[in-house]
Amino acid sequence: MYVDSNTSKYVLNSIINKKKINFKKYNLNEIKNDIVKLKKDYQKLINYNASKSKYKYFFFWELLKKKYDIKKLTLKERNQKFKSDKVNIEFSIFGKILGYNPSLLSMLIFEKQFKLLIQTHKFFEEIENVCELEKIKTKVKLNIISSISKGELQIITPLCPDYEHVSLGMGLYKYTFNKLNEGLGLIGKRLSKIINDFHNILKKYDIKYKHFLYYGDFESYSIEIQKRLKISENEFIKRLHKSSVKMKKKINNTAEVKLLVEELSKKNIWIKKCKDNQKKINEKYNKDLKFKILINEICSSRTELYSSWFPGKKEKDYISLVMQQGSEYTSMGDIFKKNFNNPIVFGLDHPKMADFYSLNVEIPVIYGKPKYV
Repeated sequence: MYVDSNTSKYVLNSIINKKKINFKKYNLNEIKNDIVKLKKDYQKLINYNASKSKYKYFFFWELLKKKYDIKKLTLKERNQKFKSDKVNIEFSIFGKILGYNPSLLSMLIFEKQFKLLIQTHKFFEEIENVCELEKIKTKVKLNIISSISKGELQIITPLCPDYEHVSLGMGLYKYTFNKLNEGLGLIGKRLSKIINDFHNILKKYDIKYKHFLYYGDFESYSIEIQKRLKISENEFIKRLHKSSVKMKKKINNTAEVKLLVEELSKKNIWIKKCKDNQKKINEKYNKDLKFKILINEICSSRTELYSSWFPGKKEKDYISLVMQQGSEYTSMGDIFKKNFNNPIVFGLDHPKMADFYSLNVEIPVIYGKPKYV
């Protein structure tokens, strides 16, 4: 849904000057038919209104006005001496929605998608504000819109076990990991405060949904965590069951609350899946520079957390910890996609981990702003 400004200028100038467009060179084959149609629409308009041209891309902006039912565009003179097109068009609605100003070709070609973003802008704005979410990316918004069009959403929120934590003030918390309690957990507490408002927004926009909450029982399988908490796997699971009962009561049964692997998979399947996904993550880390940078950024952001959680490990071990935990998020994404027809992840733990959900499958993920270290 994005054509960069240089490519946009190349295509529009080619249409204006009746030159052949090199679709392959500029990676435009997927939208070739749309560009051909745009070329025809442009020719019809310019032939009909040939005397009205005011600046270089005038007729393309006229097409845009027609497509988006805009009465008037604001023109602003530019001071650059060597610019052939000495006006700026002020068209700020997409800048507000997307966080950037899309190219003219993008707005002309992807009319349907941009109109959907305009229509749903208020909905996304409300859930971002009420639930204190990270800015939802355009691609994710479009995926969510697509999911809404399919019918009932299955919203899934993973919940961390109730590890001991302390308040740092200003709404921030720090895990001590000194023991495992039987309460809602830090993420559960946060969700319980906003879940009714979140659901009310969905109802306001007539969005059908079911909400599923899953405590991470797979953390009980870790020998390191068992030793850190001085607790057995069975006792860990028992306490999670108590947490799920309390959570369900706290939110007045407005969502299902269960244990993740116990409900959606099996221990042996989960362990194998995580092992396979960790191998994939390790290989991607060694081959994909962008992914390597992401992993390193996550590692830096979780240094303090890991020092509390795994005090016996050195900082050089934290990369492998990110990969191991990343494999758990990837495995959750795989399992959610397998068990649900129309899943959306609504996470409240750490937004840096969001990308792992979609490593193997396409699944929309929205995240709350970080609240703990």
